[in-house]
Amino acid sequence: MKRPRLLPLLVAAGVVAAALGGSFLKQRVRRETWAAARALPESAATRPALMQTASALASSVRTDSETQTPPGDALEGMFAARKLIRTASVTLEVTRYAEAAARVEAIASAHGGYVADAAVARDPGDRDRGTLTLRVRADRFDQALRALEALGKVESANLETRDVGKEYMDLETRLSAKQDAEARLRELLRTKTARLSDVIAAEKELSRVIEERELLEGERRYYDRQVALSTITAEIHEPRAFLRESALSPLTEAFARALPLLSSSVATLVYAFAAVLPWALLALLVWRLVRRLRIRRLVRVAMER
Repeated sequence: MKRPRLLPLLVAAGVVAAALGGSFLKQRVRRETWAAARALPESAATRPALMQTASALASSVRTDSETQTPPGDALEGMFAARKLIRTASVTLEVTRYAEAAARVEAIASAHGGYVADAAVARDPGDRDRGTLTLRVRADRFDQALRALEALGKVESANLETRDVGKEYMDLETRLSAKQDAEARLRELLRTKTARLSDVIAAEKELSRVIEERELLEGERRYYDRQVALSTITAEIHEPRAFLRESALSPLTEAFARALPLLSSSVATLVYAFAAVLPWALLALLVWRLVRRLRIRRLVRVAMER
């Protein structure tokens, strides 16, 4: 008869006992925790303190959320930091050139700018026309352009925007490097002692760095001016006449245009005559000399006979 194996039975009994002991322990912990919670006194001062702490935490959370920069403001700041050079050109037909030119100057002054260049002429049809170049503040560019377009009939318009942010950033980087190099060289010349040749070489290098730094600063000022002030070129002319002043106007205009051609032809003939005259005189002199010699020879032959 085989004996039963006791090891599996003992392992099973140990597992059951551990499970029962764990459940009893959990129940005991729960009972003690509940009793301690019931035994804790609910004072009148405890609740307000807790409420104050909670409200303080809530207010701090609200403050942090309010002080955070909204994404829209960040985008606006990014667009405002761009370096844009804006230019425009517009061609207008106006009733009177003088009045329109005066209004163009007033528009430039009203938008924080000035008239940088102006040129006026009168065409064969007795019409005044001219070109005015305006420099206005960049933030008033659109308003100034609309005001110009309202002066008359717009025949053509062109708008161009150039982003120089990358060039400006590269310029700032190079300028900062030159400024650092200049500061190091000045500090080196002030504190270090070296041979005269080394000092002269350092001073030459410092002069070169200062010159390059000043060039970069001038280029940066140019970019700043171009970004701060936009350019608008306005071409203004009076309307074309539909009727001729007289029936002879085409003929007089043709004669007026033909006179320069006639004078040019006469001038060409004068140049040609002046160029040929010396050679013609020389040829005439040679011919007369040859003719005289032939006559003498014929006379000598006749006398010998």
